[in-house]
Amino acid sequence: MGTRRKVLFTVAAIALPATSVLVFGTPTLFAGATTPAFPVTCKVDADITFTPPLTKAGTHTTNRAATTTVAITSGKLSGCLSGASAGAPTKGTFAATLSLPATSIGRVGGVKTYATGYCPAFTQTSTLKAVRKLAFEVIWTKGEAGDSVFTTKQVTSATNSDIEYGWILSAKEGLGSYAEKSLNQFDLYFDATDSAALQSGCSALQTVSSATFDSSNSVGTL
Repeated sequence: MGTRRKVLFTVAAIALPATSVLVFGTPTLFAGATTPAFPVTCKVDADITFTPPLTKAGTHTTNRAATTTVAITSGKLSGCLSGASAGAPTKGTFAATLSLPATSIGRVGGVKTYATGYCPAFTQTSTLKAVRKLAFEVIWTKGEAGDSVFTTKQVTSATNSDIEYGWILSAKEGLGSYAEKSLNQFDLYFDATDSAALQSGCSALQTVSSATFDSSNSVGTL
């Protein structure tokens, strides 16, 4: 009889899920572990304002420290999907501002001159370096609610199949709701009309004072 009871206990132990065996068999393995995080992926759109506006010649100045202000406003994440137990948020909102350094254009009238709002430099390395400092907070509605902090770590330029110019932003490990270390990324593409101007350096004498991120092609995962 004692032998039979021993066999039954052995079978019961084998039938436990593998995760249960690990948890109960080696409790120190998960010491200090945090609750699993689930990312959220959404469409992104926002308004972008350039001060001064981007033009082919730019706005000349002798001030080497002058900058072009890029204000990202009315940022919205929508159509979100998430595997989180609380579900996906109905929307997220964000705003951000960055400063682009003036471009040296040599001597004008014998004076060393710089240009802000210099469209030919917008797709160049100097702009990408400035974007790499971009950080912003996303405020969520419903779902897990709360907020997510996005701090850019790397940025590259890209052109999508609709020939729209954009930035691919990769972030450090996220903070707040929906944080997921390996998936923090925003793919942001400017609308088609402004993309054409930006990629050509405003060669057709366009003035780009404002633009939008195309929500059909822009996406964020946090």
